[in-house]
Amino acid sequence: MNTLWGIDGGTYIGLMVCVTLFIFIVTMRSFDRELRKKFIYTIIAMFFALVMAAIDMHLQELPTLNNARYITRITKLIAEGYMQVSVLRIFSKELNKLGEKVIWIPFLVTSFVLLTAPFNSEVFYFTSDNKYIRGPLGNIVFVEATIYMALALRICIHRWFSGFQRDAFTILCMVMVIAVGVVLEDRHIFANCTLNSSAVCTIYLYMYMYAERYNVDSVSRCYKRRCFYADAAKYSKNQIAIISMDLNDLKFINDNYGHKAGDIALLTFAEVVRSVKTNKFILYRTGGDEFMILGIKASIFESEELVNLVREKLKETPYTCSFGISIYNPGDDFDAAVVKADKEMYSDKNTYKESRTKRSHSRVDDFDNINVFTNDINFLN
Repeated sequence: MNTLWGIDGGTYIGLMVCVTLFIFIVTMRSFDRELRKKFIYTIIAMFFALVMAAIDMHLQELPTLNNARYITRITKLIAEGYMQVSVLRIFSKELNKLGEKVIWIPFLVTSFVLLTAPFNSEVFYFTSDNKYIRGPLGNIVFVEATIYMALALRICIHRWFSGFQRDAFTILCMVMVIAVGVVLEDRHIFANCTLNSSAVCTIYLYMYMYAERYNVDSVSRCYKRRCFYADAAKYSKNQIAIISMDLNDLKFINDNYGHKAGDIALLTFAEVVRSVKTNKFILYRTGGDEFMILGIKASIFESEELVNLVREKLKETPYTCSFGISIYNPGDDFDAAVVKADKEMYSDKNTYKESRTKRSHSRVDDFDNINVFTNDINFLN
């Protein structure tokens, strides 16, 4: 194997990925501080692990054992474990506070076992001619990796059934690439393949999240208006149900309770829709209080059923919404179909306003309990 100071081509690429991504993260300001910190910690751990791996590769070329190999190998394996925890913490919106603490347990147990390696050959040891031998306890690093991959797959499944298939696909791809890297490194096909695979996946994850910031509304976590028309064009050869929705009283909530309460209303409504819709229905926020749904190959009956489910679910909240439905068929004017759905929605809103004026109590009573909101929202929430 051709190396320079113990650094082969793959490890060099991994190091350069760490350096360039670190510079990009530090100079850009698209993510909130906590998310940026999680990415920075991941990159630092990865860089440190790659440096230790490079030193270990250099030491293994020596004809006799240098005990510094214990330090480099242990440090590399612990840093790899920290990277796994750090990536899961980027997905941490899927975890409750207890889960945030529990995910550290496999890392801490594995780290403790690895630190005993210089005194316990059951973990690993080096022969007098400098060969690495993994003992039975050394397999704990694979147990650790399996646990964290299983947690990532759990998040993947949750994202899929929550209506975020793109997010789920991204996580699944990362798990598969890293799993292949683990196998290739364990079979001694490519050195440091796990780390290099992790470096590529991390930069892919960052770029994906960075791109999603321009496609996903930061408050409601719905796709934006540009995605609505892009998806409409993508599925234009299919029948599409168009559902126009307008959240009632948003201006009243903003004026009387502030925009924080308005954000609660928008997020709550979006979560209600996501909790009852199927995957063939895609949710978008197209304006201030305006939402749209595209039902790919959905019938008018399925669309009306979804609207009824949303209305029923909204009864558990202080909010109401007006709806309008139209069906687009291939060859129709899509904009005309949108206008038709909007007209029905406005007709529904006028009916709501008329019924609202007949009520005797103040609207303020409906929104007195709006007091919970978090603005720490990202695509993996």
